[in-house]
Amino acid sequence: MILIEADLEFDFTDALDAIKFDDSGHALSHCMKAVDFVVELADAYLFIEVKDPSHPHAHVQAVEQFEAIATNGNLCKDIVKKFRDSFVYRWAVNKPEKPIHFLSLITLEEALLNSIQDNLHKNLPLIGPSCWSRPIAASCHVLTIAAWNRNYPKWTVKRLSEAGI
Repeated sequence: MILIEADLEFDFTDALDAIKFDDSGHALSHCMKAVDFVVELADAYLFIEVKDPSHPHAHVQAVEQFEAIATNGNLCKDIVKKFRDSFVYRWAVNKPEKPIHFLSLITLEEALLNSIQDNLHKNLPLIGPSCWSRPIAASCHVLTIAAWNRNYPKWTVKRLSEAGI
């Protein structure tokens, strides 16, 4: 299954289902934020958030503004809200019966991504209190395109403008 977010194409060949979740199809966009994609695999769900400030047509000023919100914590707050609202929505339709892996693809320098990932780990309760019967997310990773393709070779990402599409 192919999903596209702006200039990036994701190939989830082995997925049972893959949806672009942040469109208006979930009918609650007026009050809930959503991750970009929800992908169902045989043994897990992937919640995927994509931020592409370094796309080929990006203006330097826009990239600098994005880097500023990435370093001041506002990006993390936005991503956490998207995960939580998506989790609640999927819970309400009885869908998170499998572990959820939260993946964020962000086209910034890896040094910045480490800080964002640390911040996400602090703000998403991956390991909850002892009364929880399971974690809210099995894992949380922030990756560049190269790191994504290296770590998940079955689910490749390519930049459409570089592929001549």
